[in-house]
Amino acid sequence: MENPFSFSGIVDDPAFCNRKKEQADLTRLIKSSQNVLLYSHRRFGKTSLILKVFKQLTGITPIYIDLYGTTSIPDFIRSALTGISAAEPKIKRLMQLVRETITGFSVNFSIDPVTGLPAAVPRLAPGQKAIPVKEVFRLAEAVSTKKKIAIAFDEFQEVARYGGEPFEKQLRKCIQQHRNIAYVFAGSQKHLITDMFNNAKRAFYRQAASFPLEKIAPKAYVKWVANLYRKDNRTIDNGLILQIVHRCDSHPAYIQEFFHHLWDENTVSVAVIDHLERRIIRRRMAEFAYAWDSLTLNQRRALKLIVFTGGKALYAVDNLAAFGFRTPSQATAAVEKLIEREFVVKNGVYQLQDPIFKRWLELSQIFS
Repeated sequence: MENPFSFSGIVDDPAFCNRKKEQADLTRLIKSSQNVLLYSHRRFGKTSLILKVFKQLTGITPIYIDLYGTTSIPDFIRSALTGISAAEPKIKRLMQLVRETITGFSVNFSIDPVTGLPAAVPRLAPGQKAIPVKEVFRLAEAVSTKKKIAIAFDEFQEVARYGGEPFEKQLRKCIQQHRNIAYVFAGSQKHLITDMFNNAKRAFYRQAASFPLEKIAPKAYVKWVANLYRKDNRTIDNGLILQIVHRCDSHPAYIQEFFHHLWDENTVSVAVIDHLERRIIRRRMAEFAYAWDSLTLNQRRALKLIVFTGGKALYAVDNLAAFGFRTPSQATAAVEKLIEREFVVKNGVYQLQDPIFKRWLELSQIFS
């Protein structure tokens, strides 16, 4: 049996673990044409979940649009138009729909060599300022007249960086008129994307059902891993599976990475797991050191404070003094910046978002 674990990209069966409730809930919302705000931490399986649900949809045409790396409204137009056009498999009909809906810019047509589907690519003039985004959504509406569609915008928070309030208002105006389209707005920068939808001053305020992607339960990981080993006529102790899950703080990508490397080991023991953990940390030492060097002195102190206290009683006088903070406000400012930069999350208590980075801190001379 080939190694079933994958940690370097989108995962599907057999590397896809559980999320049965999330699959069912997301499918139900899409089928009822509800807009969804799906958010999680980075590398938590958000995109894999979307694509798995899209793959299973019946009677609904899925459209996946990745906005990661877009830096301008023209980039958004290109990504959106290319994605939407792929929903119409007949190039003659696509050309007709484009002619009927898009007049503000020229469009080239081609056939995707991988999928064999037609693609419409906008030809925008350099420096073109008046870009009619509504025409792209008019095309989506035209496609949806004959079939129900679901559009997922992955890393949707990117539009806030380059579009600003006017662009967000344009998008909302286009989207809220559609009745036969379900939109999934997905993001991995929680503070940015939740502000877009929960801030009463923003255009997308309460325009989608909130769908936070939580951690997978440890027992689901145990069942999944044990089953994969069983299929290969091997066994693995449930306690050792749990130990890896806890070391990774239920982080899906790191759990996949651990078991991907562990799969090639003849025996599994605590010593083997310890060795593997050190190996994974060593491979990331350069990026962890770079991240650490990018922090201010107070931000470093705040990270050490969070690790030392387990994220509890951060602002106790003794704890603040032990890590060099003269006032609670200094620590508060540092922690807020760490949250903004996605080093830290608050889930009841303060936690480092990356469990292996936390382990690197614990094992390094930084704490000596």
